[in-house]
Amino acid sequence: MMRKTMKYLTAGTRVKVAQPISVPASSVWENDHQRTSTPVKRRLQQLFFKGDRRISAETVYISSEDERLRLRGKGMVKVQLRDAAGCMIVITAPDDCLKVA
Repeated sequence: MMRKTMKYLTAGTRVKVAQPISVPASSVWENDHQRTSTPVKRRLQQLFFKGDRRISAETVYISSEDERLRLRGKGMVKVQLRDAAGCMIVITAPDDCLKVA
């Protein structure tokens, strides 16, 4: 089932949260083979959805067309989060709560 309003964000677009919200249950982070600890991943994810300005975020290019269509059908976007210390994670975020920064 496709949603009526689809927002397409090209890869590399800087984004931020439109309204501060709690972390959605559908938002998960990718496995980075423990390069970043779980508490740091959780903190980055929570700060991003709270609208913290210290977290920079941009959309990620998805090379697999199947995965791209699957995420687009769910209304999700892959977002790369980075803080000033250099910690970086990739999460999925609902596209209806994002806006261009």
